[in-house]
Amino acid sequence: MDKLEKFWRDAPGGFTVCSETGATKNMVLNAIIDGAKDLETLKAAVPLCSDNACASNNPSGEGCSENAGVLLSIYSPVYEFMKEGHSHDHEHDKGCGNKPSASCGSCKLC
Repeated sequence: MDKLEKFWRDAPGGFTVCSETGATKNMVLNAIIDGAKDLETLKAAVPLCSDNACASNNPSGEGCSENAGVLLSIYSPVYEFMKEGHSHDHEHDKGCGNKPSASCGSCKLC
């Protein structure tokens, strides 16, 4: 694990990813949950500066593209694994309708 990866694994959710726009780790994580899978789709969901001018003011000392890329590499596979791990192959109430995740609220394993 490199230094930047360790930094972002340990950083709290409110840590700044881009000091120019105010984007935080939580914003990046929410974008991953909402389907961002690469830097392009992440930038469409989270405001990041275009030229990494933020690097000198970011807690990590790196530009926001680098920060976001590391967060994607850490958390995107984890989220995909968690998503795959939840299927509706368990018993559920008739009102569930096989909705994803905990949205039904009545499944025993949701």
